[in-house]
Amino acid sequence: MARAAVDELRRYDPALSAATPISPSCKIAMLSPLLLCVAAAFTGGAVWLAICAVASIVSAIVIGFRFRAATASFRNVDSNEPICLSDANLPHYTVIAPLYRESEVVGKLVKALAALDYPAAKIEVKLVIEDGDMQTRAAIEALELPQRFETVVAPAGGPQTKPRALNVALARARGSLIVVFDAEDSPEPGQLRLAAEHFAAANARLACLQARLAIDNTGDGWLTALFGIEYAALFDVLNPGLAAIGAPILLGGTSNHFRTSALRRVCGWDAWNVTEDADLGLRLARFGYTVETIASTTHEEAPARLGPWLLQRRRWVKGWIQTLIVHGRTPARLLRELGLSGAIAAFSLLLSGIAGPLLAPVFVIALAHDAIWGDLFAPANLLDAIWSMVWAGLAVAGLGSILLMAALGARRRHLRTEARYLVALPVYYALITIAAWGALWDFWRRPFAWSKTEHGLAKTSRRRGIVESAGL
Repeated sequence: MARAAVDELRRYDPALSAATPISPSCKIAMLSPLLLCVAAAFTGGAVWLAICAVASIVSAIVIGFRFRAATASFRNVDSNEPICLSDANLPHYTVIAPLYRESEVVGKLVKALAALDYPAAKIEVKLVIEDGDMQTRAAIEALELPQRFETVVAPAGGPQTKPRALNVALARARGSLIVVFDAEDSPEPGQLRLAAEHFAAANARLACLQARLAIDNTGDGWLTALFGIEYAALFDVLNPGLAAIGAPILLGGTSNHFRTSALRRVCGWDAWNVTEDADLGLRLARFGYTVETIASTTHEEAPARLGPWLLQRRRWVKGWIQTLIVHGRTPARLLRELGLSGAIAAFSLLLSGIAGPLLAPVFVIALAHDAIWGDLFAPANLLDAIWSMVWAGLAVAGLGSILLMAALGARRRHLRTEARYLVALPVYYALITIAAWGALWDFWRRPFAWSKTEHGLAKTSRRRGIVESAGL
């Protein structure tokens, strides 16, 4: 079981797994452009001009996708109109919840999963714990679990990651549909029924439905407030918009509803990728499947302290680096499988999450230098004037795309109080830059290490306040 959970994808196609070794020369080749950008920013010349040209093209593509997705999100972009199914016609569902050192929140999770509006005879819930995690096991054993709940122990072995635990449960899943929830999640009760009805209305190419994720503890401080706005921009604006235009989607780590047959066809999750969700979203697209969204929300907890937030973000960026390398190994094959527009969209999304925070300080400093001491506003010739317009235009458009998505997300998620923290957005993105450089170091030294995010520390809850105000 342990070998299958770790090696099935690598055995099927080594090029699609992050486990396939990356040579030191490849790592150096990957790092060289970053160092070249930093060096060229100080020396200038033709190299810096070429770098700026490439960066401008990539930035324009990323900004274009943001505006296009934001525009598309105004439409009814969620999956096809569902077919109303009676309880007798609902498919069997498997719920998988991977747990590691989650004794503080497992009771809350069980309560939330037990409240799901789905026939008890057609749902199985698998709580996956790691061998040796005695605290979580004891917390589960202290609960009176409904009959449909089962505790699955992932065998000892490495890498000890969430996708490995998910693969252990996938091998035992009996449902024709599967959904993944994290330990701190509180999904809306009707989410499974809604997803099942959407799948029934769609063709077999629809492999996954991504529910909306929302930060529940946005009242815990400026960090969680901006995290909440960031999630709203992603799950209420960007992802629905990408689904509407048929672009690949980098899945979130939870509330993904799958057809079990499609998930097994692509060999499940990559146990070696620390952002298995982003990788799986692209792999599904490469196998010819589609991913759409549904208008159902899962509330979850965000880190309120800087240390855990940085560790979580470092893991995310490290996983995006892994995903970029995996799907960039065979460019010709990628173009054949995704098409030109799909490949551009996929790499734009990944590069904006990796190269953006890594190199943003370099270009911001260069832009500020040209604005204050250079010729940004007083070009000496036509070429300088063109570059000044390009730089200024990209800066305004880039900032505008970020603020537009943030404003739309905050409005749709009713984050009016949290919106006042948008003034701290530069600090928030500076922290993302710090995390990105830390992720690059982690990727170099320990690519498969999983930084655990602690849960059960939230002091506030938007969902609880909404429920109480509704008298429920």
